[in-house]
Amino acid sequence: MKTLCLGLFLLVVSACGQANGTSSSAAVTPTSSATPTAATSPVPSASAQPSPTAKPIMLFAVLEAKGTANWSTYNTIAIAGLDGYARAKTTFAPMPVPVLGCMAAIIPPSAHVAAGKAYFADAKGVIRSLGIDGKVSTVATFPMTSTQQMLSFAVSPDGGSVVGTVFTAPKDAFSCDGANASATYSFDAYSAVSGQPSHLVYHESWTKPPTVMALTGWDAAGPVGTYPTVWASQGGGPGSTLGVYVRVDAATVKPGAQLSDPSSCQVWDSVQSGAFVCMKDPVITSGGTSQQKVAQPVSVRSANGVELWHSTVTGQNSPYGPFLAPDGQHLMICCNDLNLADSHEILVGRSGSPVKMVKGFAPTGWLDATTMIGELNTNPLAQGPFSLGYVRSASPTTFTSMGFTGKLVGTVRP
Repeated sequence: MKTLCLGLFLLVVSACGQANGTSSSAAVTPTSSATPTAATSPVPSASAQPSPTAKPIMLFAVLEAKGTANWSTYNTIAIAGLDGYARAKTTFAPMPVPVLGCMAAIIPPSAHVAAGKAYFADAKGVIRSLGIDGKVSTVATFPMTSTQQMLSFAVSPDGGSVVGTVFTAPKDAFSCDGANASATYSFDAYSAVSGQPSHLVYHESWTKPPTVMALTGWDAAGPVGTYPTVWASQGGGPGSTLGVYVRVDAATVKPGAQLSDPSSCQVWDSVQSGAFVCMKDPVITSGGTSQQKVAQPVSVRSANGVELWHSTVTGQNSPYGPFLAPDGQHLMICCNDLNLADSHEILVGRSGSPVKMVKGFAPTGWLDATTMIGELNTNPLAQGPFSLGYVRSASPTTFTSMGFTGKLVGTVRP
């Protein structure tokens, strides 16, 4: 198994358009998937009022960048339906982006869903909740006092407990000549009961780039994070290269056991039950030729690491980026590109053969066990962001645009 790529240094470190959904087959690009840019045209956003005739199947939370210079500088969170209308939304001061010199900071997720609400953090480290009724409440504060800080947090499934971390890195930590700044790095871990003052659990500091933890969520077994996590990169990479998934102790806010040893099966995604999907070593045949094939084994495992089922996806290049369905019975993975001119995301189930999805679909997650959300772009030369939409597992070659751009946070279940 090749060693997990952690970039250059490690850190023990998702609304909505007013248009109703419109369907598109693989041969048609929906008009809502045009390519607006922050510099040239406004990006559609969710209406604050639902359509009188809309009957959405589910609600979900998304992050939006409203009037910011960068489409990923999120300053709005909304709870929306499949009809593209927001039931609730609010704005906040976006997370700062530390200046790290010749490396770019990688910001942890700043929003989660739990207990029928969306939880989000602002630039001062204030964690708030947004309800379906539009009510905004302060949940906890994990103090951020510098633009050189990065915050991560997780909320218990019942919304009653919150844990958080604040990592501080010096400005221009990585110089372009390869030398690292000899300055102070610090890490603070916090816990709080929802609505009560936070408690500093521990503080650490270093004079060299450290290995620290970032929180990514909270499932049925407890908090989940990454340790170590890449907190700075010169080129980025697929999601799995940003850290090793671990259990986190809710009381001590310390990293614990790995979900899986990355040298034998590298974890990419996990779900609320604690189940996760990991990838083993790929098998390459005819390497370096036009007939190259890469067979990628994927394994779905329970929270205790026992394999539930497995499959193999084959592409010309190494398939990557699996998203596991909430019930653990299916996953999406990119890509079947044996024909590079006709590359497709693949839907893989516990039983049956892998199925090609609509061409140009780039998923970002699952809304439920049969509904996948993501972007559609059939023009490889176009630049994002692209309109969000969904694909049903019963009709994997049909994409329904929701008419807005944003980043999925998760499904809001009342």
